[in-house]
Amino acid sequence: MSRLSILLLVVATACGGKSTPPPTTPLPADKPAEPEAKKELPPEPAKPPEPLGPVEVKIPSSPVTVKLVSAGKGKKAPLRYSAKAGDKQQVELAMDFSAKQTENGTSQDQIVPTIVLTGDAETKTVDKDGNAAYTLTVNTTDARDVAGSQIPAEKFKTVLGSLAGLTISSSLGANGAVGDVTMRVEKPTDMSAGALELIRLTLPSFPVLPKEPVGVGAKWQATTSSKLADKLDVTQITDYELVAQKGTTWTIKSKTKITGADQKMQGGDISKIQGSGSSEAVLADGTLYPTYKTLLETEFTAAEAGKSMQFALKVGGAVTPAKK
Repeated sequence: MSRLSILLLVVATACGGKSTPPPTTPLPADKPAEPEAKKELPPEPAKPPEPLGPVEVKIPSSPVTVKLVSAGKGKKAPLRYSAKAGDKQQVELAMDFSAKQTENGTSQDQIVPTIVLTGDAETKTVDKDGNAAYTLTVNTTDARDVAGSQIPAEKFKTVLGSLAGLTISSSLGANGAVGDVTMRVEKPTDMSAGALELIRLTLPSFPVLPKEPVGVGAKWQATTSSKLADKLDVTQITDYELVAQKGTTWTIKSKTKITGADQKMQGGDISKIQGSGSSEAVLADGTLYPTYKTLLETEFTAAEAGKSMQFALKVGGAVTPAKK
């Protein structure tokens, strides 16, 4: 899993690393040691491996501002996430990740199978402002083959199996603003930490909503400052539109533009940060998770010591009701 984790965390190693010097050769002893007489000792009983302690990964919240552009037509009403304390929802999260590295005209792709997490989302509490504390408890993990992936899904299932009992906890504002996210595995294996880093890269976020009442055709813009793969400072500007309403469900589409100033990382220079994305969500009254699909693509250039490399990252996600 260590190699896979390195490939996925492309941003962390974008500028390359220093080569490791070969180990030094020990000098011979001045005088050969006299061989000791062999003693027959009883074999020591095998010690069971010590269990690993819980593994936890935190994703800090990103500040977001929302500006209403147009209130739309017809009857207007507030858009809100409205789950109540004690509500439960069975959901499936499907996530995709791929990366392309190009140097001197030669490209190398890294594509992983689709990650599938199925579990129960429970709304723990809801405060007076509509902020809901929730936990998603993952019951099953799976992987699906993706064209071009060098890793068979069957083999990748072993990696995802290390996430047994994973919990994802956070808070969700009535407008979709998410608090700090905590991912925790109580009984990890040696692959759990790397698998959690992969989930950190691909976990889909919630669509954000305006505070004003809106009707069909409403448009609003959300601006978020965040860190790409927890490393690069980027700004995401997302333009949303309420395209349909049927009863107590609303369909929302969006387009995202990603930009970032030139910056340094691990001794290298990062430039030409740009990207785009799209999403479609169906928000139903009384549910925590909307039915949702999203895709984000980001490119940047990394330069160090006269060498230049181009990177392209693609992250896709889908949230759907779990099949019973």
